[in-house]
Order: sequence, then C-alpha cells, then structure tokens
Amino acid sequence: SEPLKVEMHYEMYSQILMWHPFFLELLSDRSPVVRPICHRAMSMLLLSNSDIIFSLGEEPSEPKMYIVVQGTLEYTDAYGEVVTVGERMYLSEAVLWTTWRHRGTLMAVSDVKMAMLDAQIFQDICKRYMRKNRNEAGLAMMRYANDFVAELNNNEHQTDLGS
Repeated sequence: SEPLKVEMHYEMYSQILMWHPFFLELLSDRSPVVRPICHRAMSMLLLSNSDIIFSLGEEPSEPKMYIVVQGTLEYTDAYGEVVTVGERMYLSEAVLWTTWRHRGTLMAVSDVKMAMLDAQIFQDICKRYMRKNRNEAGLAMMRYANDFVAELNNNEHQTDLGS
C-alpha cells in the first residue's frame, strides 16, 4: 500500500538525512515536508571501484545531492587536490538551492552505497509546502537557502564537498 511505502521510505531515508544539519533541523521539528522528500525525492545508488559520479565542469541535467552511506570515494578539485570522502559525508548540496556546475570529479575507490536527493523533486515539494504553510518552518527553509547561496557566492574556492 502507498502509506506503507511512504512510512518505509521515511524510516530508511530520514536516518541518512539527519547526517546533514538542515535536514536534522527539519526532522527535529517534525516537519511534515520530510515524509514526501523521503518518499518521492530520495533513492539509492550502488557503485563499484573506479565509477565516476560526476566530473569537473559538468552541469548535471538531473541534479542530485549525494550522501555517502557506505564505502570510500575520492574528490579531485580543479587544482588537483584529492580529498577522501567517506560515510556520512554529503556532496553537491548546492544543486538544491541554485544552478550548479560541479567544481571537481568524484570517483568511487571501493564499492559504495550512496543516497541521492533529486533536486528538482525536492524543490517542487518545498515550493508546494511553502505555498500551503506560511509558517516558521517555511521561513526557516527560505532563510537557509538564502544564507547558503550568499555563502557560496562569497567563497573564493567553491566545492562540491559539504562542510
């Protein structure tokens, strides 16, 4: 049944989303927007060693934020600096809030399991929620998005890596 699927996706993905401060706050506030995000916007990606997730300069046609559930990846920025990316780390959050071109290349260096948050579906859910709910949670979402983009624009060395 559909309600059971919604609940299963919530149980599965809310445990992962809580690794990100913005989503942890939504979960702590018991925001009703989280269930449709988990059900409609989240999915899993399984990767093998040497799989490339995205490349430097790529503007994704179907933008996604990634959260590492299991395994190890390497992120190589535009300057050739390599950063090891592991469990509970997130990448490409910018796609949720603005048009984004990847600032590095992400490659799996082991078998990897990643959660993906589809930016377009996330934005559609949030817009619908904010039209219906002109409340503190909706305002907090807008503030977070504005602050994120402002910080991104002030940062000399933009990156796909979460902070």
